[in-house]
Amino acid sequence: MSEYNPEPDAPHVFKTGDALRIEYGGRIVEGRVKLASPNGVSLMLEYEALLGGYAGQMPVLYSHTKKGFFDILVREPVTLTPLD
Repeated sequence: MSEYNPEPDAPHVFKTGDALRIEYGGRIVEGRVKLASPNGVSLMLEYEALLGGYAGQMPVLYSHTKKGFFDILVREPVTLTPLD
């Protein structure tokens, strides 16, 4: 199975276990991908913080139209930067 990149120009497809920097609601924390769909479009992030209304975990989806990730409940942008 070939690796699917949700955005052809995107620098990284996240996988389960990847360490990352999460920017959300004006805060920046380090965390990890707890669970990733095979195509990297749907992620469950884990971290030790409170981000918005998310305590320790946040589900995110990649949007082709927004060209980035957003949280599932509020649909606010989430910037993810790989650390590995």
